[in-house]
Amino acid sequence: MTTTPASVAQTTTGVAAGLAILYFLRPVLVPFFLAVLLRILIAGIVSLVVRVLPRAPKWLILIATAAIVGFSAYSIFIVILQGMSDLVMQAPALPARLDSLIRSVSVGFGRKFDLATVLGLIDFRTLEHSLASGVGDAVSKAFLTLFFFVFMLLGPGADTDPKIFKGTTSEARANSQRVVLSKITRRVQVYLISQTAINLAIAAISAAVFRFAQLPDTAFWSVTVFLLAFMPVVGPFVASVVPALFAAIHSGSIALPLGVFVIILAVFQIAHNLIMPKVQAKSTNTDPLIGIFALGIWTLLWGVPGAILATPLTVLMMVIAAQFQSTRWLAILMSHDGVPDAVDSQAAVT
Repeated sequence: MTTTPASVAQTTTGVAAGLAILYFLRPVLVPFFLAVLLRILIAGIVSLVVRVLPRAPKWLILIATAAIVGFSAYSIFIVILQGMSDLVMQAPALPARLDSLIRSVSVGFGRKFDLATVLGLIDFRTLEHSLASGVGDAVSKAFLTLFFFVFMLLGPGADTDPKIFKGTTSEARANSQRVVLSKITRRVQVYLISQTAINLAIAAISAAVFRFAQLPDTAFWSVTVFLLAFMPVVGPFVASVVPALFAAIHSGSIALPLGVFVIILAVFQIAHNLIMPKVQAKSTNTDPLIGIFALGIWTLLWGVPGAILATPLTVLMMVIAAQFQSTRWLAILMSHDGVPDAVDSQAAVT
């Protein structure tokens, strides 16, 4: 069966309707997919540990891994909240420091820059309300994510879930669905583990740079860099500029924050332009250009969580689209090598 204009139009209409549903259901879907990623990440780590320690009980490894990942996620959440609280407390003194820095830099340019005039254009009440609303939304999503995650952790994996057989009319169809789930899980696992490892390395280097620059709240800025590293293009720029700006405010000079900006941006460029494209192409089999496009779409739909979930969700859509003849053209377009449903040689782990 060949692809016809009617099937292309049908697929395009379906994608548009699906995007609309994803947008309106984002309060529930964002925590759900975040929990799915945590579950898949834990399964991948357990698989690696089992290979290293084959005699260790798998249930013990699962509990230990879940505890470590859960504690890490909780620590990140607490560090972010504490860091934002410290920034709010420091906010009254920041304009004067920034104004002094700008005046010292603008000497010799023949133009006086008045920071008070710029700050007068900002509605701080609206900004404060937006921040409070954002924090409250983040807390509610964190609790809902934890709720979903606990139930997923206690439930069966894709290979052992009896509903796969009960929901199909034949064992062959059930096996086919199991293969699809294995492909999705395997590729997302490799992406999450490799991306997390690279992000940890970036955050560790950034922490050393921030410590050398004597930037306050080093833990907060390091965690921020770790999270922003999940977002290609936009993440590296924000993670380089914002800490450098605060380093300039606290140090009162330009040379030190400029060094912070250059080093952090260089680390991101090496990781995202030399390492991650190769890892992404091999593990997720998605085209890098499609990945950038997907980043924009998911960010538009779900904001910052959408940027973090962009690559795993793109892999999910590609593998599912490859299973149907009418949508296979879309999967081929999204893939890196033109073979979206190629079976990996590694064993599936769920």
